[in-house]
Amino acid sequence: MRDWARSLRAASFRGVSFWVLSDDLSGGKRLALHEYAGGRVTLIEEMGLSTSSIDVTGYLIGDDSDSRSRAFVSACLSAGPGRLTLPLDGGMMAYVENFRRMRDKDRAGYIAFDFRAVPVSNTAGASLSAGDVISVFVSGLPLAVPGFGGIF
Repeated sequence: MRDWARSLRAASFRGVSFWVLSDDLSGGKRLALHEYAGGRVTLIEEMGLSTSSIDVTGYLIGDDSDSRSRAFVSACLSAGPGRLTLPLDGGMMAYVENFRRMRDKDRAGYIAFDFRAVPVSNTAGASLSAGDVISVFVSGLPLAVPGFGGIF
């Protein structure tokens, strides 16, 4: 049986880590439905993929949550895409379209964020980025180096 707690990745955006309460992926296809007067059949024209987005509810907790909250806001407002890593998904480059920060008087040290991320690539299976490939290569490099030594 899978040990979910051990297989989850740490969540982060532009290097600012956070915990994830939920994430919700939405996407699909753009369809043009051609309905004709008096007709009984609808002609469906596929117009390509709609833009995918991921709605995330995350939170920061701890003594440094206020400073990490400011860092997260700065990361969201920085120009261009940033690397987003979610617990079940590989890392991906994404834009943060909008965000909302929530703080409660009775929950000092707990700061929640809702944000919408739009992945740079909209193709299926594009969540594996060059950074993921490089990290796998680099993590296996120490094991491969002794083997290369025998070649020379």
